[in-house]
Amino acid sequence: MRVARHIMTRHLVLRAAVTLLQSLSGVFADGAPSHKSITAWLRELKPLPKVHYSYPLDFKTTPEQLLYEYVRITHAASLSGEWHNRKEVDQAVALCKRVNETRPKIPATIGVNYSPWHHRFGKGLPPTDTGPTHHAELEYLRERMETIRAELRAANRRHGTDIPVTCVMLNTERFHVRENDPAWNDAITAKYDAVYAIVQQFFPKARIEWYARGAISPAASESGWTEGGGWFTLKEKGKFFACSLYCLPEIGNTRETFRRTVKNADQHGVAEVTPWIALASGYRRNIVTFNEWDFDWDYDLAYSWMIGAEINHPWFSQPIRHERFAPWNRATIAIFYPPPFDRRVPHWGKHFVAYVRGAHLIKKLPGEE
Repeated sequence: MRVARHIMTRHLVLRAAVTLLQSLSGVFADGAPSHKSITAWLRELKPLPKVHYSYPLDFKTTPEQLLYEYVRITHAASLSGEWHNRKEVDQAVALCKRVNETRPKIPATIGVNYSPWHHRFGKGLPPTDTGPTHHAELEYLRERMETIRAELRAANRRHGTDIPVTCVMLNTERFHVRENDPAWNDAITAKYDAVYAIVQQFFPKARIEWYARGAISPAASESGWTEGGGWFTLKEKGKFFACSLYCLPEIGNTRETFRRTVKNADQHGVAEVTPWIALASGYRRNIVTFNEWDFDWDYDLAYSWMIGAEINHPWFSQPIRHERFAPWNRATIAIFYPPPFDRRVPHWGKHFVAYVRGAHLIKKLPGEE
């Protein structure tokens, strides 16, 4: 018994020593750099030339100084429209205030995420249904937009600021367009337009982004491509198209996704295409199911560096290079999914560092110092 207890004690001491060494070296147990290391790397970098919004920031588990560097570099603090709380709104305003006190060229502002038609509308109901749950869904949206607006106004008063919501990101994957069914499709359009009108009512100056609207994406189809999940008629209210760059190591498909979506935008008179970017995660190839989502994909950092360079540095966006790269000048903003520093994506931080270094053509990857 004494021997077993002695062995257990030695084991615990060794584990504690390993943990301490990992902490001092700036590395997590899974080999990912620590928040301290990521913060130090980001502190050395200039802001991105384009605003980058994201899925909601995690204010509970992400260190404040790391959040500050992130907001300073991306110009945005993004919140959940459904599940934010007053403290998070206050933290977002405080971060933006702190960044803006440095007088950046692009001031830091607020982004809001929301998933309409996924909360109160009856499961299994068709888009043509306009019964009680239809109205409950819209009322819930109205309530959440009113709440976040009121909490933002209160936070601005407390901090003596005027930080606005500049982008509302809408992700709805509930309804699918049908061929030769105009009544069904018109009902989908009407539901999206109702959402758009409510958001615009509360945040009239914010840009409203529909996830995957007009997107042309790789697929297991005859042509190898498909249009954005079939969620949109493209008759709904909206000023922008968007596409998912969720498989960055396949750089050829990444560029072609953006090129094809821009071509689709041109055919519909849409000027801007917003890339949604998955760092250190995404759709990995699968020989059975074509591809499969993986939150923990620590692919070669060079690909995060490359996409950061192409989207942000003007050299890559010149028309003479559109065929070699893509017309990235059509992307005036970008959006990150999964959320920054998501615990499910342990290597997100170092890939974000690589992305920002790429944007500034700093030819050194994290860990090469």
